[in-house]
Amino acid sequence: MIPYLLAVLACCLAGGLGGYVLARPDEALAKRGLASLEGTPGALGAARSFGAMLLMSHAGAAGLLGYYPSVGASMALALSLLWAGSAIGRLASSVLDGQTDPAGIQGLLLDVLMGLTLSLPFWASRQLTAGPVFNV
Repeated sequence: MIPYLLAVLACCLAGGLGGYVLARPDEALAKRGLASLEGTPGALGAARSFGAMLLMSHAGAAGLLGYYPSVGASMALALSLLWAGSAIGRLASSVLDGQTDPAGIQGLLLDVLMGLTLSLPFWASRQLTAGPVFNV
């Protein structure tokens, strides 16, 4: 029960972040140091698209975690892999580009924690056995 609750809270956090980017893309770009992209055609549309993607995917996963937990757990695992991929990208950028800004480290920590939290329902729903099971 607790893994599902934590995953729903993580979905709410990510959905809220997506809603913020959807509603205020110029502010979101400026906070990440991407204010120079505001004059670029399509930059605000791309930011809104990303925000809507975060909002809808996490809202769908949270809804399914409550309505149909086994499907919601699989959906949350897929989102977990997306957050883990983001963490790998941030880590690679930190190592290859030599960037060690505090915002990047905070982002890496958020990505890792979101990835771990969203994977909890999938692992909690698995029934572990003492070895391979063969139907004879």
